[in-house]
Amino acid sequence: MTRRVLSSLLAVLLAATLCACGKGNDATDATTAGAGEANTASGNAGNADSVSATSCDDFIALMSSIKERGDKTTQLGLQATGEYYYSFAGASTSALRYAVEYILWLKGEGDTLASFTADSRYSGWDTIAEINYASPYTSYFEGLLLEIQGKYEESLKPYSIASIMPAFPVEGLDFYYLKKMEVADLYALRDRLRDLEEKIYTAYTPNLTGREWDRYLYHTDYLLGLSAESVDAEDYAKALAYARLALKADPFSADVWNNAAACALLAQDLPLTGSYVDEGLAIFPEDERLLKLRSSFLRAGEEMEVEP
Repeated sequence: MTRRVLSSLLAVLLAATLCACGKGNDATDATTAGAGEANTASGNAGNADSVSATSCDDFIALMSSIKERGDKTTQLGLQATGEYYYSFAGASTSALRYAVEYILWLKGEGDTLASFTADSRYSGWDTIAEINYASPYTSYFEGLLLEIQGKYEESLKPYSIASIMPAFPVEGLDFYYLKKMEVADLYALRDRLRDLEEKIYTAYTPNLTGREWDRYLYHTDYLLGLSAESVDAEDYAKALAYARLALKADPFSADVWNNAAACALLAQDLPLTGSYVDEGLAIFPEDERLLKLRSSFLRAGEEMEVEP
């Protein structure tokens, strides 16, 4: 792309997008405050008197339906939205499957936990969380396993983080009964979850980096703030990485799509920029910022075609 065309696009970009500047610290503070308020409620997640037991059948049915939404949106050409559905269903399903395997290991199955889970798709809370940080189930099941092992104080942080996440069920969660299930029933549940994982990960392969788990990477404003900070530092690859995470956390925000398109353009990934603009407009067809960026993008393409 010529310098003149790129400059023209960036002028539109800076005027119409990147609306999240300066939000990162505020988002962190707000989330931290909410976590403190949630400690008491989430710390009782294993108490059958406080929350009704959560059905594994209902959980599997829900994640199956979310996976099917991923199929449908992907077929419509909405790749990033499809990734949101696939990754959410994948992270959530893998979190429960890993929790079941963890409980089996605590009951004496296998040698080490690592060897016992080695033939499963994804293992370890940090790894599963990275599939989709917006899923509250990874934090919840991490807290559950700590509670089952009597580590009540340690369980409060993951429980509280899970309980304030937007996707946390309004009715709460209680899988504490898994601790009391028979070994044969746990194996049967693990196999059902592995079957669902196979369907999800056949359609979608997570791009995992092994990054350290930042507990606030589920928070849209926090992610947009980190993206904006990276733009300020002229680290456009990093800005785009945070923009991608924001799409996996909340593809139903016009700000997220504008940020993603802006960061892709700054990173000079033109096909991805066009893809984000088109997909964003498929969801928000009247968004003025996306419409303006698409118009400028098309004009820039026409100018490039007529250049000698």
